[in-house]
Amino acid sequence: MPQDPGTRKVESGVKLLRATGCNIVAVVGGGSPLCAGKAIALVATNGGNIRDYEGLEKYQNPPLPVIAIPTTAGSGSEVSASFIISDEQRDNYKLTVNGYHCYPKVALLDPLLVRSLPPRQFIYSGVDALVHAIEATCTTQSTPLTDAIAYDAVRLIFNNLSRAACSGDLEAKGLQLLASTMANIACGNAKLGLVHSMSQPLGSFYHLAHGLTNGILLPYVMEYNLPAAVDKLAGMAAVLGLAGAGPGRLDQARAAIKAIKDLLDVVDFPDRIPEEKVPREDIPRLAKTAMGRSQVKLNLRKPTEGDVVEIYERAFQGWR
Repeated sequence: MPQDPGTRKVESGVKLLRATGCNIVAVVGGGSPLCAGKAIALVATNGGNIRDYEGLEKYQNPPLPVIAIPTTAGSGSEVSASFIISDEQRDNYKLTVNGYHCYPKVALLDPLLVRSLPPRQFIYSGVDALVHAIEATCTTQSTPLTDAIAYDAVRLIFNNLSRAACSGDLEAKGLQLLASTMANIACGNAKLGLVHSMSQPLGSFYHLAHGLTNGILLPYVMEYNLPAAVDKLAGMAAVLGLAGAGPGRLDQARAAIKAIKDLLDVVDFPDRIPEEKVPREDIPRLAKTAMGRSQVKLNLRKPTEGDVVEIYERAFQGWR
């Protein structure tokens, strides 16, 4: 299964399903195969092309049951009602399908299945899950319940990502899988914000990995959100045990941002958008596209297009 599966891959999957008489879809793989599997299950019961179902609840019939078995610890697609498919007819535009019936019926988390995942991929996936959890706390839809799940996901990732990615520690890998699932449960209910709005065009236009672009943008968006998210980030500092951060809530919030940067340093995560793949002069186009994404409206701090341009510019410069 390729990264960012397209509509043609879904079509071929539906043909295979019908030829073999299957009435259930079992998917073993990362976020891309899980998305493709959910799309195949939906088209199998509704006909047509997956393009016909772009948006929210655009289908008539529930999809076939899906059993989701993730082999990466990051996307959380095994507990998500939405999925993304690339549309080759629209220059690999990424269409999103969402619906209450699109949740997999069963999700199986087995650390043995991520044991052989290369460290770099494990890190990109793990940081993707971290972004899901942090963004879930910084939207207008967040609640005490989603915050509790998201904060604990952040704690688990903070304490286990490096060991899970760079050693054979199955306990750490299992906790990272659990954190990924928890993070998507949180953001599936509280939704996502500015990081995902800005990340999407980098993936669509330049085919950069989703976890990579999310992780690059995360510190800059956290700093941008700080004035509107002091209490949220201070709460994160408490969960991470940053007792010496200072007496004030603002000090604690800043300590949380620093702790996330420190984690990115530990796992040697890139701190800037690669200019060899993304021309800096494309920033206005990126910003305009990002502002058209629905997640912008849910972000705690409401950005202008100029704000988004500035964040992209900082992401080209790097924070190290």
